[in-house]
Amino acid sequence: MVGKGVTGVSRHYIVLSSSYSTGRRIALHLVDPEPGEYKGCIDTIRSAYGGKRVPFGVHSITTGSSEWGSVVDKDPYFNDVSVIGSLDEFVSLIRRDRYLKGSDVAEYILSKERCTYTRLETLTYLCYADYLCGKGQRLFEDRIYATSEGPTVDTVYAVYSDRCSPGSVTEDKELETPEYMPAKSRIMFSEDGPEKVRSIDGSLDRYRVLTTEALVGLVHGDDTPWAVTDGGKTGQYAVIEDRDIVGYHCNEEPSC
Repeated sequence: MVGKGVTGVSRHYIVLSSSYSTGRRIALHLVDPEPGEYKGCIDTIRSAYGGKRVPFGVHSITTGSSEWGSVVDKDPYFNDVSVIGSLDEFVSLIRRDRYLKGSDVAEYILSKERCTYTRLETLTYLCYADYLCGKGQRLFEDRIYATSEGPTVDTVYAVYSDRCSPGSVTEDKELETPEYMPAKSRIMFSEDGPEKVRSIDGSLDRYRVLTTEALVGLVHGDDTPWAVTDGGKTGQYAVIEDRDIVGYHCNEEPSC
């Protein structure tokens, strides 16, 4: 948002956040805002998170110009920040990061332990099932399908399946390990992020002692969400409904 004058003394208010979906730091830039304009912008941003903690920071800086370049010249900290042209666009970008994809969770899992595609797919599903049953909420937005290989998460299949040989536990190869902090930050940045990280970590602690073959055996067992979904044993894709996960996930626990 541009201010009134190009020269003179200008007070810049910078609402700074990160957009993990675009891989950049973003800012809403207000210069000498009208009374109430700054507070109205902050209230609008907070409302996008429904009262949840909103991951943004506010900076104030005075320069001799209303131009963004004067901010960067005074403080190089803002050098790689992308200024967003409108409040609506800024809100849209941070709202997009509220919700996780299955591949976001898979990347975090992969940053913590070595996995083949089969192991990663199964662990991602089990983390989802644990969170759904424990918190009553979805961990990520993907659909999960019952296939002949077991529960298959939409974006995990799309991102990782072409890197190895799905369906063959013995021929599966380990996937490349991503950096830990960016993967964790993506989860933390989402709605209820710290709680989601704790849940995923707890699930990994519980399941990591099992071999990949044992994990596959868990989700392929009788009276599991996969088994009760039409398409699981027949090899035809069918969505595993959350209600079936809630009803039958207990049969996938190592202690069951």
